[in-house]
Amino acid sequence: MTSQDYQYQFGGSLPPNAPTYVTRKAEEDLYQAVKAGEFCFVLNSRQMGKSSLRVRTMQRLQGEKIACVAIDLTAIGTAELNSEQWYNGIINNISESLKLENKFDLDVLWEENKRLSNVQVFGRFIDKVLKLVSTQIIIFIDEIDSILSLDFPVDDFFALIRAFFNQRVDNSEYNRITFVLLGVATPSELIQDKKRTPFNIGKGIELTGFEFTEALHLINGFYHQTKNPETVLKAILDWTGGQPFLTQKICNFISKSENIIPTGEEASFVENLVKNKVIENWEAQDEPEHFRTIRDRILKRDENKAAYLLDLYQQIWTSGGINTDNSIEQSDLQLAGIVVKKDGKLKVYNQIYQTIFDGLWIEKTLASLRPYAENFRQWLLSVKQDKSRLLRGEALAEAETWVKDKSLGFEDREFLAASRTQEQEEKAIKIEAEAKQEAERQLAKARKRIRFGTAILSISLGFAAFFGITAFMAKQNTDKMEKNVSKIRELSAVASQLQQKGKSNEANQFLNIAGLVLQDKITNQELKEALLDSSLVLGYESLKIEEDENPQLQYNQASAAFRESIKNLPKENNVDNKDSSYLATLVYIYYVKAKLEKEQNIALADYKIAIDKYNLLKSQLESSNTNLFKLDLNILYNGNADIVASLYRQLNDYESLKTHLLEKSGMEEGQRRRGRVDEI
Repeated sequence: MTSQDYQYQFGGSLPPNAPTYVTRKAEEDLYQAVKAGEFCFVLNSRQMGKSSLRVRTMQRLQGEKIACVAIDLTAIGTAELNSEQWYNGIINNISESLKLENKFDLDVLWEENKRLSNVQVFGRFIDKVLKLVSTQIIIFIDEIDSILSLDFPVDDFFALIRAFFNQRVDNSEYNRITFVLLGVATPSELIQDKKRTPFNIGKGIELTGFEFTEALHLINGFYHQTKNPETVLKAILDWTGGQPFLTQKICNFISKSENIIPTGEEASFVENLVKNKVIENWEAQDEPEHFRTIRDRILKRDENKAAYLLDLYQQIWTSGGINTDNSIEQSDLQLAGIVVKKDGKLKVYNQIYQTIFDGLWIEKTLASLRPYAENFRQWLLSVKQDKSRLLRGEALAEAETWVKDKSLGFEDREFLAASRTQEQEEKAIKIEAEAKQEAERQLAKARKRIRFGTAILSISLGFAAFFGITAFMAKQNTDKMEKNVSKIRELSAVASQLQQKGKSNEANQFLNIAGLVLQDKITNQELKEALLDSSLVLGYESLKIEEDENPQLQYNQASAAFRESIKNLPKENNVDNKDSSYLATLVYIYYVKAKLEKEQNIALADYKIAIDKYNLLKSQLESSNTNLFKLDLNILYNGNADIVASLYRQLNDYESLKTHLLEKSGMEEGQRRRGRVDEI
C-alpha cells in the first residue's frame, strides 16, 4: 500500500484490520481481563477509540472461539421505551448474536415468566444461554450512558450483573460469562447504590491517548511528503496530546497536502496547518463534530453546573494543572474530554484545546452565564478589594435568584457573600447615622422644651398633639430616647456581627426592628423598649453559641433589662387592642420571653399570651381581608421571605403548645378538685 492509498479514519469505529488502528496498552489490559473472567468497564470521553477497542478485542477473542456479543444501546433506543421493551431488546440482541433463535422461543420465555419482574426474566434468559452455549461468553454493551435518558430506573440491571459474579461461588457455570460496559459516564451516574454496584468489583480499563511509539506506523500515510516523518509525527502529537480523533484528523490533513515539508521546518509546518485547518474559525471547521461536543457537554449537559465547571476549568487553564481529588466535577471535565490526568495533576488535554478554549473564551462564556459578570471581573482585577463592584439591592437580589440550584465556584460564592456582607454593613451604618441624626434632632427639641417648660405648666394643644408631654416629662422622655438610640446602635452592632458569621436572616430581622423603632412605627415608648431588649436577648443568644465570654456577659445584661422592660409594659386598659402594631409587637415580645423562661409553666403561659394576641390580630385582619405579613408595621419580618416562612412555622408551634397548655391546665384543675374532695 502506497502512502497515497493510506486512509486515516476519524469518527466512528475502525474496522478490525484498519491499517491506521493504533494498538494501545488498554487493548492488552482488556483482553487479558475478560479472558480471566473479570467484569470490565471502559468509561471515557467521546472519540477516544472505545468502540474501535471493542471491535479489535472481539476479533481477538472470537479467533480463540470465545462467544462475543456486541450491544449498542443507542440502537435499542430510549424515547418512549418501557422497561419490558428495553430488556427485550437486549435479550433479542444476545439471542441473534449467539444464533439461539431456533433453540428456544423468546415469546414463551416472557409468557412463562410473566409474573416476574423484567430484570428477573433477563436473569432466567442468561440461565438458558449458559445451558445452550458451552464456551466462554463475553457481552460488550456499548453506549452504556444512554441509560441515563431512560424513563425508568435500571439499577436492578447493574445489580444483576453483580449477582452473576456473586453466584460463581455456588454455580461455576457463571464463571463462563462476563460483561464489558463502554460509554461516557461515571459509575456513580450509572448506579447510585454502592452496595449493589458491580463497578466496585470490576476492573476499570484506562484508555489513554496515543504514545509516540504506539502511533509510529501512522507516518506511513505521509512519509512521501517529508524526509523526517517521525519529526512530523512528534509535532502532531505535541499539538494533539495523542488524542485519537485529532491525531488521525491532522495526519489526514498532512497526507492530503500538496506541499512538501521542508527539512527543519516540520514543527512550524504542523503548527500552521493546525492553526489554519483546525483552530481558526473552529466552529465552522468542526466536522465531524468534536469541539462542539466538548463545549456542549460542559455548558448544556447540566446547566446548573456549567458555571462551576467553567470556574474549575479556568483554574486548570490558568495554573497549568491542579491536584486531582476524584470529585464529580473533575470527572465531568474528564468525560468532556477537555482535561486529562497526568502525573497526579489534572491538566488541559492538549495545545489545541488550550488554544481554542482559552482564557478569553472562558471569560466570554462565563459572562454569558453570570448576570453579574462585569462586576465580578472588575472585583477580581482589584484583587477582591474594590467594594464598589460588589452587588447591592435589586442587583444582589437578582443574583441570589439566579444562583439558586446552581453549583458555583469558590470565587463566585465569595463574591456574593462579600456583597451580602457589604450591603448589611452599609445598612447598619445608615441606620446608625439616621439614629444619630434623629437623636440629635429630638434632643435639641427636648432641651428647648425643657428651657421653656419651667415657665409654662401646660403647652398649647398643637404642641401637645405633637409631643404629648409636659416640660417636666420632656426631661424623662429625653433620657428614654437617648437610651433607645443607644440600644438601636447596640442592636445594629449585633446585626453586623451576625452577618459576619453568616447569619443573614437574624441580622436582617434585627436591622428591620431597629429601623421600625427609629421610624416611630411603634408609638408606645414601653413597647419600643421591650422590643429592643427582646431583640438584643435573641441577638446575643445567637452570638453566645460561639462560646465567647463577651456575648455571654452582654446576654445576661440584656436578659435583665428585658425582664425589667416587661414589667413596664402598658396595662391592657391603657392600650387600644385594635392597634395592629401593639398586637404584633406583643406576639414577638412574649415569644422571646417564653424562650428565655426556664420554668416550663411560666414559659407556656407566655406562649399562651403570644397565641392569644396573635389570634386577636388574625381575627381583626381576616375581617378586613388583610394579610398579617403585608402590614406596613410588620415588625418581625418586614419583607424577608425566609423569616416570614420561619414565623409561620413558629406560629404553628404555638398551636401545639396551646393544646399542651390547655391539657396541662385541665390536669392541674382536676388535681385541685380531687385534693378538695380528699380534704372533705
